[in-house]
Amino acid sequence: MYLRYINNLVDIVAVYYIVYRLILLLKGTRAMQVVWGVFVLAVVTSLAKFLNLSATVWLMQQFWLAGIFLLIVVFQPEIRSALANIGSNPLGRIMVSQEYMFISEMIEALRLAAAEKMGMLIVLEQDMGLRDIVETGVRINGEVSKELLLTVFHDKTLLHDGAAVIANSRLVAAGCILPLTEQKELSKILGMRHRAALGLSEIADAIIVTVSEETGLISVARNGKLQQAVDTKDLEAMLYQLYRSKAEKNLLRKALRPEQAPPAAAAPAAPAAPAAHPPPQPSTPPQA
Repeated sequence: MYLRYINNLVDIVAVYYIVYRLILLLKGTRAMQVVWGVFVLAVVTSLAKFLNLSATVWLMQQFWLAGIFLLIVVFQPEIRSALANIGSNPLGRIMVSQEYMFISEMIEALRLAAAEKMGMLIVLEQDMGLRDIVETGVRINGEVSKELLLTVFHDKTLLHDGAAVIANSRLVAAGCILPLTEQKELSKILGMRHRAALGLSEIADAIIVTVSEETGLISVARNGKLQQAVDTKDLEAMLYQLYRSKAEKNLLRKALRPEQAPPAAAAPAAPAAPAAHPPPQPSTPPQA
């Protein structure tokens, strides 16, 4: 008897977990609109069966048969991307909303830059805004791609010596100036990029990633600490875990946030009282 209750509980939790993760995955994509459309059609089909509307039920059944193949054709790129994510990281990347897929583009750019010993300095904005840092560089506000990052940090461009700032999954600016750390006990082999990365991490909650021009090694600065010789796979897993946790917290915060009541309409203003007229003054008789 208890085993049946346990099985039912596990079944409910599994369904909830799958639906919750699918919402995170589809959030912000065009597939989310289709999901809502499918939900409405499912409700219509259920009502038609409940009311014994045989013609409507038959029509809905034909639509579902054709609709499955239509969805596969229309959303072939999304399905291919999801299956690739499952194969490469079944418990990680697939759980992240599509808006955080910029991580894979950045990781690929870091791999290529490390192989070519191309210097890079990338800032990932977190909860604390970096407007003052962004204003020191050149606004870009472009979609993050490995091609764009490699172009920005090519030694023939004017922006390669500064930092690139990524905020809200977009490359918002490049050529930005970061504050240098004041730590005196740092190794002499650390260059200006490492000192700038460490300096910003001491005053902000951002994550700063660097690639050394001399060694090609990748370093990560966070919370005033610098981790050197970071493997790209470990960095990718860490970033996906971080952004996945943020997405879960934001989704939970929105779900628990009470709906704000609409502002009460302002009471009509009372009509203004008519201005009081002064009493008439008695006229003085004309002088003789």
